Amino acid sequence: MSAMGKTVIIQPMPDLLRYAVHKQEETIEALKAMVECESPSDAPNEVNRLVELLVEQTREFAKAKVIRNRTRGNHLLLEFQLPQARKARKSLEPGILALGHSDTVWEMGTLKTMPFRRAEGRLWGPGVLDMKSGIAFLFAACRALRELDVEVGRKVRLLVVSDEEVGSETSRALTEAEARRSAAVLVLEPGTGLSGKLKTARKGVGDYTITVRGKAAHAGVDFLNGASAIVELARQVAFTGLLDTANEAMSGLQPTRRRGLLSLIGGRK
Repeated sequence: MSAMGKTVIIQPMPDLLRYAVHKQEETIEALKAMVECESPSDAPNEVNRLVELLVEQTREFAKAKVIRNRTRGNHLLLEFQLPQARKARKSLEPGILALGHSDTVWEMGTLKTMPFRRAEGRLWGPGVLDMKSGIAFLFAACRALRELDVEVGRKVRLLVVSDEEVGSETSRALTEAEARRSAAVLVLEPGTGLSGKLKTARKGVGDYTITVRGKAAHAGVDFLNGASAIVELARQVAFTGLLDTANEAMSGLQPTRRRGLLSLIGGRK
């Protein structure tokens, strides 16, 4: 097969599928270990435990660099040791970056009420979908490439950040730097629904501040000349909710509901 003037040898898909099915239980066990290592965003010590687990799970086929982080849990950069042609081993071309996160939205102790389990052809547990299964799948894919001796044309790295669920404040610069020196970035979002739809894009994110100033007036004798900032702010909150509905109707995309902080400052200058 020729791509961009280069010859690319693709392993027959049946071989890869047979391998994935044969190793499915091992992949599930690796994922189970990740899920049962709870890692809420606000529990850096627990996130660090998961990072140590990921290092251990890839010890035989990846070089690990733990990036210390005092604010949140540690970040992790893995470089996989995969079969490569001699030319690729010496190449300085940008590699492929896989991107994931170790933190979850589930608070510590969730496993007691939502343990890891298998039912109805699915896996359940805190962090299974977002996004520990994506990390487990990448590990399984790298093992397949090694054991089937499939050569890759570029180096493959994985960056696992610890604060994606809370805005990526400590990891954003790191992610951007690693992405800039990569030929492509693959975000390890698992497929959507039972049909396994591939995610090829994500919605954007925006932060806005709405400031409302009222007009003071005597509530008993001069009410009509005043303006309540609280009432107007309530109208704006309701209006932004309508924007969500309108966006969903026009684009077919379900918006992510906002988190808000309401501050009321009263008095006169």
